[in-house]
Amino acid sequence: MDPHTNPPTEPSTTARGAGPARQPGDLPQHPTRVERELSAHLAGPAPRTLRMVLRYDLAAPYEVSICFPAPAVLADGLVVEDGGRAEDGVVWTVARELLADGIRHPAGQGDLRLRPAGTGLTRLEFYGDGGVALLHTDSADLAAFLAETERALPVGGEHRLIVWPDTVEALLRYADRG
Repeated sequence: MDPHTNPPTEPSTTARGAGPARQPGDLPQHPTRVERELSAHLAGPAPRTLRMVLRYDLAAPYEVSICFPAPAVLADGLVVEDGGRAEDGVVWTVARELLADGIRHPAGQGDLRLRPAGTGLTRLEFYGDGGVALLHTDSADLAAFLAETERALPVGGEHRLIVWPDTVEALLRYADRG
């Protein structure tokens, strides 16, 4: 090995009791992504059922994406309202903790609020410039998704997957954009 082209790597430093430092790309040996499709019932003058896709990725361990798929146009010109890919539709990014709290009691402030709504339902309130969208979904399905995320990464272990030096560098780059 030529020491001028391949310098030795620095030993990793860890916080006491935090375990070995994670290197970029190091993830646990279990699934790194959890995805579940749920039905969400839109309340209002024209109520309807929507397809809602929940995604949890260990690359962003504090976040859950709530996706509402875009329309799909079939070969014969038929449009399926929410038949497209989830990532092509509307995506809200929320804290996993917010979803867990919202099943049990009112939670959230700002653009998304959740609360129990009757027997077995959780109400999601999405606030935007154009008004509010009220959706209801099955609490047991939401809890099952959260249980899957818990198996992938127990709550409280998220900080072990953050590459802090990279995070600090990204924040500093963002701040320097001025």
